[in-house]
Amino acid sequence: MSNHTPSTLLPWQHSQFKRLQMLASNDRLAHGWLFSGKPGIGKLGFARHFARFLLCRHSDANGPCGRCQDCQLHAARSHPDSLLVLPEALQQQLFPDDNTKTKEKPSRQLKIEQIRDAIEFAQSTAQRGGTKVIVINPAEAMNINSANALLKILEEPPARTFLLLVSEQPGLLLATLRSRCQQLGFTAPPTNEALQWLQTQPGCPTDAEFYLQLAEGAPLHALKLAADKAGVGFRQLWQSILGVCSGDMTPVQAAKACEGLGILNAVNYQLIGVAGLLVSNQTGTTLTLDGLQPLQALCPPSAGIGMIRRLHGLHRSLVQARITALATNNANALLMLESLFADWATVTAVKPARRSQGL
Repeated sequence: MSNHTPSTLLPWQHSQFKRLQMLASNDRLAHGWLFSGKPGIGKLGFARHFARFLLCRHSDANGPCGRCQDCQLHAARSHPDSLLVLPEALQQQLFPDDNTKTKEKPSRQLKIEQIRDAIEFAQSTAQRGGTKVIVINPAEAMNINSANALLKILEEPPARTFLLLVSEQPGLLLATLRSRCQQLGFTAPPTNEALQWLQTQPGCPTDAEFYLQLAEGAPLHALKLAADKAGVGFRQLWQSILGVCSGDMTPVQAAKACEGLGILNAVNYQLIGVAGLLVSNQTGTTLTLDGLQPLQALCPPSAGIGMIRRLHGLHRSLVQARITALATNNANALLMLESLFADWATVTAVKPARRSQGL
């Protein structure tokens, strides 16, 4: 997830904004909205921009005016009728100057207390203009109790109160919650448009195309990966997996070599690789993402349907690992990585190296 939350619309978001703007101008805007799409394409920035539009009393066809007191208060995140609900970990990432750090590891989940505060906010009287807006991101970070509590607001929404849910994985939300929201999907822009935008941004890497591939076409995520020098870790991961698949490394050795990546990064990078291998096995195309080509030789299309089935099984394991990592702060990262690396050896039908090898 990127910490780039622009105050204006991104070039590929204008059609979605025009749709909402038209509904608002005709007084047909639903109280609950679900903005969904892959990470790094600007959904949170869009939700915040739309919240500013709803609160601005001088907005026009171009959006919020950006000059009035409401716009200034919203930009400073001090508007009394605007509430942004984020998990502690994301709050610290996006707004490191807020002095919100705690001694405990920050949670990636939304706490029930935060949702109760949001409900109380929704039921309170607006202090300026009569409109209130709540943005919750990511919505899938709510547990079932929080989601059920939030349903009350969607079932009986207070007048001129709007709830904007932002989600990367809307399928993890309660079906009842999704059904009470109007849905607006976001997709990554075309590659040419994404590259053109990246090249205008401070900190754009010289190998912008590589990072855009690594981010699966999501420009904001590409910027974040470049800032974190993620290419180094990405290549280290695939060298380690190649070592396991060729029998030169044990899963334990590979897990230790990749421990510094963090479990979420390690899992996400593997998901990118498995998806690429599945496409290449089904279409016969060659992988172009730097770091994956050597592994393709161990997972060739000539291996047939058995290879595709094993890759699908590994993909399911990776998805489950990602859900586990997101759901808890106490996941045993090393153990999870060891298990996944052992699965890679199974995919390539290579007997994993013994634990004692090379020690």
